[in-house]
Amino acid sequence: MRAVVAHGPGDFRMEDLDEPMREAGAVIEVEAAGVCAADRMIWRGDGPWALSFPFTPGHEILGRVIWIDDHSAERWDLVPGDRVSAEVMVPCRRCRLCRAGRTNLCRFGTHLGSGLPGAFAERMGIPPEAVVHEVPAELALPAAALIEPAACAVHAVRRAAIEPDDVVVVAGVGSIGAAALGVAAGHCRQLVAVVTSPERGELALALGADDVVDVSSGPAVDAVEALVDQSGGAGPDVFIDCSGSTEAVELGLAALVPGGRLVLYGVYRRPATLDLNVVAEHKELDVRGAHLAPGAFPEAIELLRTGVVDADRIVTHRHALDDVRAALDDAPGGRLKAILVP
Repeated sequence: MRAVVAHGPGDFRMEDLDEPMREAGAVIEVEAAGVCAADRMIWRGDGPWALSFPFTPGHEILGRVIWIDDHSAERWDLVPGDRVSAEVMVPCRRCRLCRAGRTNLCRFGTHLGSGLPGAFAERMGIPPEAVVHEVPAELALPAAALIEPAACAVHAVRRAAIEPDDVVVVAGVGSIGAAALGVAAGHCRQLVAVVTSPERGELALALGADDVVDVSSGPAVDAVEALVDQSGGAGPDVFIDCSGSTEAVELGLAALVPGGRLVLYGVYRRPATLDLNVVAEHKELDVRGAHLAPGAFPEAIELLRTGVVDADRIVTHRHALDDVRAALDDAPGGRLKAILVP
């Protein structure tokens, strides 16, 4: 079968590989694979992970079961022909974190699309320990290809513990931030998006934001003042960073109301220098990390099915598998989310 093999930063090759082994778990025919910002970091070589090359990337998975063993068929309630997506983490299911339901934090598991072969291929094996979800037949592309990032957005919003009277800020309108706007809209008093261009601001409004703050149009202090003004003078209650920008985190710390909540859902390229007195002494902020999407796939599928998360606006580009470099290269303005369709 044909697959993309990452041999190192800037060195992704199309290769002929052996078919996935039919020993345990399932084998799927890949329908589509999302291209994540993490995939681009691997391509550029500026991600924070220790990776063992070579491997087949692709952790945003959509496929159709073509083979499945009896045990996995019973566990996942699947038969050949069913469409599926899978969570990135393949957990050990035995450690303390797994037993507590926090499989996304398992320290003994591995990841599809890096530790195990991913979906940048014509076919893919899914191990029996994986967390697999059936995808409704009526959920068409591009929505069906957006399940994993939409689930990440669901997890980020859950971590924020939004209340109906909250003013909520989402920073970064990439695929996860864009989906988070749809997830959060209607569950708070006011939803504000922090963007880096007028075009992203227009998109954010279309996706559910009530207001936008464009940080490209002036100094950071102006952005802080704008966020405070839009929250009625006190500052937002929740700031969800989906940008991976340390500047956005600094903006959130400065703008948040005392007692507010900062949720970090991003991969940060460099360390941040933070004034911890802002977190503790001055504001008593809750700072919450968010990682992957435990238990969030079913809600994400429903939000995509009903159009609450608008995949047609978020997925802007489709590429053939052979065109993977075009999907990975930093594109000029206009591309929000690319998918590979073998």
